[in-house]
Order: sequence, then C-alpha cells, then structure tokens
Amino acid sequence: MRASAAIGLDLSDHRSRQLTADLIASDGADLIVTMTRQHLREVVALDQAAWPRTFTLKELARRAITVPSGGGGFEAWREALGAGRRAGELMTPSRDDDIDDPYGGPFATHGQMVAEVDSLIADVVRRLPSTGD
Repeated sequence: MRASAAIGLDLSDHRSRQLTADLIASDGADLIVTMTRQHLREVVALDQAAWPRTFTLKELARRAITVPSGGGGFEAWREALGAGRRAGELMTPSRDDDIDDPYGGPFATHGQMVAEVDSLIADVVRRLPSTGD
C-alpha cells in the first residue's frame, strides 16, 4: 500500500475477494482486467462466457490504441477490442501481457509496478468511449 500511497492512491478500504464463477456471473462487470495471462485463463476457466470481456491490462491498453472510441458506446468499443483475438495466443506467459508481481520484493519493485499499472490505466481511460454525460 505504500507504493500506491506514493502516487496518491488510497487502498486502505480495498478488500480482496476469492474469484468464483458466481462472482463473475453476478458482479455486473462490463470488463474484467487481469494482471497476467494466467489470471485471464483462470477467469475464463471459471466462466467461459467471460472471455469477450476479459483482458490483461497490457493487452487492453495495446488494443485500445487501435480502436476508435467514438460512436457505438462502450459495448461496441469492447467488442472491437476483441476483434481477431484468439484464446490460443494467450496460453503461455508473455512479457507483452504479464505484469510482474512484486510480492516479497524490495519496495522499489512495488513502486515500479504501481507506476506501470497507473500508466496503463491512464492509457486505457484516455481511449474509453464517451458516455455522453
């Protein structure tokens, strides 16, 4: 939490939850974002219907660059993100899609991970379609 606090993010109220098929099916998430391909595979193994809305953060940011955010709304944008995507391409770990877990490492590696995640999220948020609000 120190690393997230260093960039002004307060995670003190965050509580982890065990991922279950019921949670995936009932949480109402329009988008499921994972840190690694392994996490993505675990989500899809629990609920195959989650595949079209589940991406690694790096994959999401990379694909978002190529998809126009105007017109059609969020669902159309998300669908366009998945165009041409194949599950077989995500079967092995890859530096292209996996964010290193700093658990147990020095504080500096936690800070690097937080900075990477913050940057990737900012990239995705900039490309989200407008809600019209």
